Amino acid sequence: MIVWHDVIDPWLRERHPARGTVVFCLVGLLLLACLWGLQAYAQSRPDVLRLYVPEQLQRVQQSLVGVMLWLLVLAGLAWAWRDRNHRISRLMSYLCVTPVVWMLVVLWAGYGVLDTPMAMVTIASLVMARALFPLRVLMPGMVLGTLLVVADQAPTALGWRPIAPLLAAPVYSGEPMSWWWTVWLTVVLNVSVWPFIVGILYLFKSLAQRRAQLEHLASTDTLTGLFNRREFMGRLAQVSGPHEAGGQPLSLIMMDIDHFKRINDTFGHPAGDVVLERMGALLSAGVRPGDVAARLGGEEFAVLMPQTTLAEASAVARQLSESLRQINFVFDGQPVRLTMSVGVVEACGGRGEQALSAADDNLYRAKGAGRDQVVSSRL
Repeated sequence: MIVWHDVIDPWLRERHPARGTVVFCLVGLLLLACLWGLQAYAQSRPDVLRLYVPEQLQRVQQSLVGVMLWLLVLAGLAWAWRDRNHRISRLMSYLCVTPVVWMLVVLWAGYGVLDTPMAMVTIASLVMARALFPLRVLMPGMVLGTLLVVADQAPTALGWRPIAPLLAAPVYSGEPMSWWWTVWLTVVLNVSVWPFIVGILYLFKSLAQRRAQLEHLASTDTLTGLFNRREFMGRLAQVSGPHEAGGQPLSLIMMDIDHFKRINDTFGHPAGDVVLERMGALLSAGVRPGDVAARLGGEEFAVLMPQTTLAEASAVARQLSESLRQINFVFDGQPVRLTMSVGVVEACGGRGEQALSAADDNLYRAKGAGRDQVVSSRL
C-alpha cells in the first residue's frame, strides 16, 4: 500500500500517456502470456489438442507471440519517454491498446462469441485501458473489434462457418464438458476478474479525486488560496447556529488593503496580484487552526473566529496589520509599504449575519478615521 500511494499513484495521476503505456503493456503481457501458456499446455497434451483445430491454434499462438513481443518493445520505448510529453508518447498509447484488444477479440471469436468468458477478458482490458487513457485511445480497438465480431457472427448465423472456428467442437456442445474446459474456464475467468476489479477501483478513485478537486476549486479563491465568499458565508451560517444555541462568543475580522487601487493604477494588475497573493499567505500563516480566512472580493478579506472573544480577535487583527506593514514590496524598483483597515466584532451567542454587518461597519469607521486602524466592538 505504501508503494502504491507514495510511488505508483502519484506517477500515474498525471495521466501521462507514456507512463500509462508502460502499465498497460505490462498488464497486457500478463493477460496474453497466461492465455498463451494455457494453449501451449493444450498443444503438449494429445487428449486436449484433439479439442482444437491444430492449424488454427498454431496460428493463434504465433500471433500471441508477435503481439507480446510488440508490447515488450513498446514498454521499453514508453519507459524511455516516461517523463516527456510529446506526440510520440501519445501515439504509443494507441499502439499498445489496439493490438491487445484486437488479439483478445480474435480469441473471443475463435472460442465462440456466445460460449466462453473471453468476452470478459476483452472487457477487462478495455476497463484497464480506460483507467489509464482517454476514451479516444480505446476507440480504434473498439471499432476494429466490433467489426471483427460482426464479420464473424454474420456467416456463423447463416451456417457458413462453425460457431468456434478455433475448436473441433464448441465448449458447450450438449455433451459432458471435458476436464480441460473446466480448468480453462476457471483460469480465464480469474485472469479477467482481477484487471477488471483493479481498473474499476482505480477509475472510482480517479473520479473521487476529480470530485475533490472540483469541490476545492468551487470553494477556493484561486489567486490567494483562501476560501471564497460563497464558502465563507456557508461556514458562517454553519458556525452561527451552534454558537447562538450555546451562548458562545463568535468573532469576525473584516480587512481592506488601504489604497489598493493605487497599486493597480501605478504598477499594473500583476503587481496587485502579487499583493493579494502575499495577503493570502499572510492570513493563512497568521490565523489559528479552526479559523476561516477568506477573500470576499477585490482587496477585502475576512476571518471567522469561532469561540473567540473580542480581545483575542483584536489581538490577531493587530498582529496581521503589523505583519502587512513589515512586508517590503518592490515594484519597478520602487519599495512600497502597505497597510490595512480592520473592523472587529464579537457576537455573543452567534448571530453571524449581524456580526458580519457590524464588522463591515467597523471597517468603514477605520477607513474614515484615517485608515491603518483597527476598530472593535461587541454586539
